[in-house]
Amino acid sequence: MNFNKPVFIAAAVLLTGLAGCAGPQPGTSGFVTMQQEDQQKAAIKVAEQSVAKAPSWYTQPPVDASSIYAASTETSSDMQMSMDMAVLSAKRTLAGQIGNRLSSKMKEFAMQVGAGDDVQITKEIERVTTNVITEVNLAGFTREKSELIPQGKGYRTYVLLRYPLGESNRMILDQMKKSAVLDAKLRASKAFQELENEIEAAKPRQ
Repeated sequence: MNFNKPVFIAAAVLLTGLAGCAGPQPGTSGFVTMQQEDQQKAAIKVAEQSVAKAPSWYTQPPVDASSIYAASTETSSDMQMSMDMAVLSAKRTLAGQIGNRLSSKMKEFAMQVGAGDDVQITKEIERVTTNVITEVNLAGFTREKSELIPQGKGYRTYVLLRYPLGESNRMILDQMKKSAVLDAKLRASKAFQELENEIEAAKPRQ
């Protein structure tokens, strides 16, 4: 079969041009829609990779009778920043959990001593609860686990922090002992004795 070379080249160029025209042209609504769909697909792919690579201790943090755990993950284009942000996020979660636990503990004390019938005791318990929550110091946390993975052009860090309950219990006890009203009223309560036992049990053994 004989081909006229100039005609063949022209036909090839024409087909290539037609193929290029098949997709939406830049500046058209179709082109914008195509870009949005591509971005959505890329975002879904990143999310799927994050789930697939998430460590088991992140999806299911440990449960420990003597500690509170908080897991977090953050991303950044800077490796160190992603690690710092993940730790900060986990610390905020820990602070919330500790605050809730302290409030629950103080309500338990109030119920055992019948604080509902004593305005002075009620106000003093509320004051101590506020002070303890305000003074929650997360300096006692430890970083149990961490994992850094590349993600796109940046990094994703997973962290797991642990905070010993003995530390929060000690803060409650210290604040109550500073209150002459509560120290005398609560010392004989079952909740107070249990708190002292928990603190003793949390102490490191020699």
